[in-house]
Amino acid sequence: MATPQIAGIAALMKQSNPSWTPSMIASAMSTTATKYDNHRETILAEGYDLVTFTSSTAFDIGAGLVNPTRATDPGLVFMPGEGEYVSFLCSLPNIDPERVEAATGGSCNHSLSHPSDLNLPSVTIVTLRGSQVVRRTVKNVQSKPETYLCSVLPPKGVKVELSPTWFTIGPYGTQSLEIKLNATRVRNDFSFGEIVLTGSLDHIVRVPLSVLPAEFEKVQQNLT
Repeated sequence: MATPQIAGIAALMKQSNPSWTPSMIASAMSTTATKYDNHRETILAEGYDLVTFTSSTAFDIGAGLVNPTRATDPGLVFMPGEGEYVSFLCSLPNIDPERVEAATGGSCNHSLSHPSDLNLPSVTIVTLRGSQVVRRTVKNVQSKPETYLCSVLPPKGVKVELSPTWFTIGPYGTQSLEIKLNATRVRNDFSFGEIVLTGSLDHIVRVPLSVLPAEFEKVQQNLT
């Protein structure tokens, strides 16, 4: 029953914000969702064994339980720029640019530096080798300025640094974010965390992190 509920919420959001694009609506739903159920308990996922449950991850529940009220007023949204989806396809490894251009009618002249730079309200790194920088841009969808404090709950085995650590964004303005991920411990499976942007006008923007740290950089120290 998730699909008709999400469709209904999207219709209400479009009614309240007629100029919003589908990507803005999806972003608002995602960044304002919660990992807790209506009883304020952590949402669980079925375990591998019969009648067992474990704490859910982003691969189980996505961003979480949608909050229609907060989604209508998210504060910030992530929205891919014009042609960015084509740029994403062109940046994928072992992809023939000519085939992408023929299928989409777009151009591969401005491919992303890395596929993970697609401006979505989440970050997934399939194989983190050493360090990687991921870039995002947020847009203020309200007519008031707001100051945001950036914090992070890092995935296990990963160090996450945000730049800037806080920012003030003007009405309908944009702000670039740089997310640097460093693998500190190799793992055999994904680990999960989140970035939280807390606004001075009570907006809370959550960005799920899903990372598989496959190799870490060894720092050599010269001892004298």
